[in-house]
Amino acid sequence: MYELIYFIIQCNMNVKRCSPMNGFEKRKERKKANILNAAFDLFSQYGVQKVSIQEIAQKAQVSQVTIYNYFGGKDQLLFETVKKFVYEKFDYFKEIVHDEKLNFKDKISTVIQGKKESALHISPDFIQSVMADQPHIKEFIRKFSEEDTVPLLMELIDQGKKQGYIHPELSFRTVMFYVEMYYQAMQSNSPMMKESPAEFSEEITHLFFYGLMGDQQQKIHDE
Repeated sequence: MYELIYFIIQCNMNVKRCSPMNGFEKRKERKKANILNAAFDLFSQYGVQKVSIQEIAQKAQVSQVTIYNYFGGKDQLLFETVKKFVYEKFDYFKEIVHDEKLNFKDKISTVIQGKKESALHISPDFIQSVMADQPHIKEFIRKFSEEDTVPLLMELIDQGKKQGYIHPELSFRTVMFYVEMYYQAMQSNSPMMKESPAEFSEEITHLFFYGLMGDQQQKIHDE
């Protein structure tokens, strides 16, 4: 369940609002954001172990000393990178759940599409390193899941029941088991996902809602 947090929320990066800052503070925060974005790009593409502080510094266009001054070392930088990623993805997911213009199917379709794209670009080694080698990050994810993500997922599933997309007698646990099956398929990074990705996304969304028999009246692909 903990790993699902990373990919059930798919979005563009949104910088958190903060109190007014002077010029020096703005430059400092801009540098920190550049470092975190560069670190995430490299970690997610190549895996944590294969990326050096020097490579992150080059991509962020800062000195290695700046990274050590701001984050202390690679482990703390990884932790802050994951926190930034999780908070920003959660913020966008929250916007999706609370968007009154979208019905439940549209919201799930957005999530599935994002998970598919993310699975094509994020190294499995990155997730494995974070969850297996960093117990403090795993604990952060566990706590964040219980206190923030799970309640929001329950709210989304309740919307699906009220709108008639989910059987009212299905438990949250059962629905999440079903959702996680799709997550595991996306995480597998199968070559099938790379062939006609738009059609694949449409078909996997249809399968999610209607099963193998499908809805014979429901068009899968747009003309």
